[in-house]
Amino acid sequence: MAKLRNFILRYTSISAVIDVLRRRQLPLLNPNTWDDRNDRHFMALYKEKKEIGGLYGLCAATCSETYHHWRVFTGSSDGACIEIRRQPLEDALRPLTGVRFGNVKYLYLDDVEKLTTADLDRLPFVKRVGFTAEEEYRIIAKTQESQAGAISIDLPLEFISKIYLNPWLPKSLAQSVTLTLRSLDGCGKLKIQRSHLIDNDRWKKAGDLVAGKAETTDIEVLKTQP
Repeated sequence: MAKLRNFILRYTSISAVIDVLRRRQLPLLNPNTWDDRNDRHFMALYKEKKEIGGLYGLCAATCSETYHHWRVFTGSSDGACIEIRRQPLEDALRPLTGVRFGNVKYLYLDDVEKLTTADLDRLPFVKRVGFTAEEEYRIIAKTQESQAGAISIDLPLEFISKIYLNPWLPKSLAQSVTLTLRSLDGCGKLKIQRSHLIDNDRWKKAGDLVAGKAETTDIEVLKTQP
């Protein structure tokens, strides 16, 4: 699995992407909505022991797209992915009060049982080793105010490298969604691409070559296409 050094990938829905692009903000959600109950428990313990009013988090990936990420974190043809430039995002997050960010560490049960009260600050950034394939990157934020459903952090458009539309979206709909996203204020030149993960012309043409149904030049032409 290819790791990303300069980007993080936030899997979400197309409607959420529209909201991010319109408001130039990235939402951090109440961890009580997360699917992993172990994760929710650790976040609740951290919140309680730190006497935090509101605790919020955002989960992203630090590896190139996988079938797992699309199916688990988007789940349908409404899915999309925001590729965010990591360095400028972290530079913007670093001065913010109550905000932490970094890669999640994956532990075996034997490892987590060795943690002590001195490891309290690690709780928001550890998960069971069975989730390793997620290659997760996390942003958490705490506030003195009471818990709400979400808070937002600023995400200037220049922090966004590309928008990926999910591979199950029909090509005609992908074209319409692309035009809609680019019609938003300031988004005219935004890079938007339908994922080719499950339908890649170069991959299929390589099979054609093996079967004697294509020429090497056919693949070379495809390499020049976006």
